[in-house]
Amino acid sequence: MNEADKIVNMAQACMDLSREKRPEVLWLQEIYKRFQNETGIMEKRLADSLLYRKMYFSAPSRPSDTLKIRYWRTGQHVPVNRYDCVMLGRALGMDRQEEEFLIKGYYDKSDHSFGGDKERFTLETEEQLWKQRKKFMSELVIEYIKKIHPGRRIQMRIARNSMDSGIRHLYYTDAMKYVNIHQRQIDFSVSSHITSINYGSELGRSLRLEGEIPRKTILRHLFIFGMPYISRELISQRLDRLGYLPLKEDHTMTDGGRLDWLLLRLLELYEETCRGMEPEECSQWFQEACRILDKFFEDKGAQSLRFMYFKALRE
Repeated sequence: MNEADKIVNMAQACMDLSREKRPEVLWLQEIYKRFQNETGIMEKRLADSLLYRKMYFSAPSRPSDTLKIRYWRTGQHVPVNRYDCVMLGRALGMDRQEEEFLIKGYYDKSDHSFGGDKERFTLETEEQLWKQRKKFMSELVIEYIKKIHPGRRIQMRIARNSMDSGIRHLYYTDAMKYVNIHQRQIDFSVSSHITSINYGSELGRSLRLEGEIPRKTILRHLFIFGMPYISRELISQRLDRLGYLPLKEDHTMTDGGRLDWLLLRLLELYEETCRGMEPEECSQWFQEACRILDKFFEDKGAQSLRFMYFKALRE
């Protein structure tokens, strides 16, 4: 079996696993049973009503008020915002470690959301944490920029003294190499900075870690900034430093997608195949592998598993 077939088989196995019940939902259901036992309320309708009162400090005014709680605990949906998720954990009587897993595992987000519409921090330590994580992200960007060959910078018409402002276009054109996009579009984008202009504000916000930055977006950053010097351990360490769950065999996205399962195997294959290769060859191998995966998931309609794709690439 050649490498392309191995990658396709991994993608199909990932889709098959993604149809199974989320382990994080099964974990939440155990917490819910504990809540029922502690309160002595075994009827789920009544237990959901009590959770609603604990979360919103008022009784549900109509039956549909508690419907979302049933959806959350059965895995049909997750809370639409961090506040609801945190309040659900507190209403269920979770300890600190459980609350952290609720956010990072079940909700698939960072342990903190910074900036956005906050006027001030509730804790000075939260502001310090944001500064530390922004500094780390800046270090990753600097590492990325240092690896840019001068010839590529000249080809893309980015002056040496404007490398920071050129990060948007460098990132954008690199990202195109990982997805199922025609080479003509990539070639055109190299010299035409207008193609990446719409992605500028979104990229800047995510690099400043403002608001809810999806874990999948951070993973894409880590791959692009780190190539070709990436590994399972390094990606996990960097996720952890940014407040996200490290790569975990049974972790799922909120729609059940088994992206971590796939990435762990892709990185294992990358490390085995590219050992002893030149850095440029390693990058090319990983990009080709990602393009195979991206095309497979696009053809199958599994958009959430297209981990290197983002909407601005098609605009």
